[in-house]
Amino acid sequence: MRGTLRRAEVEMHPLVLDSDDGTTWELLLPAGWALEAEPGARVTVSGDPATDVLTSSMVGPVLRVRSLSTEG
Repeated sequence: MRGTLRRAEVEMHPLVLDSDDGTTWELLLPAGWALEAEPGARVTVSGDPATDVLTSSMVGPVLRVRSLSTEG
């Protein structure tokens, strides 16, 4: 899916994807993963809904990220 990265304005400021279809996904990155894109960047993300994960921020469904690339 494609969209824009941002930090949600809630406690702990989780990284989210505002996808082009209007869904806001909270991103669950792999352990030890270094994110090279900054909030505000347009990105393409591949992943799977993490239906077994609950977060305290509750900004939207959680996406277990497999890959993330910037558009450009």
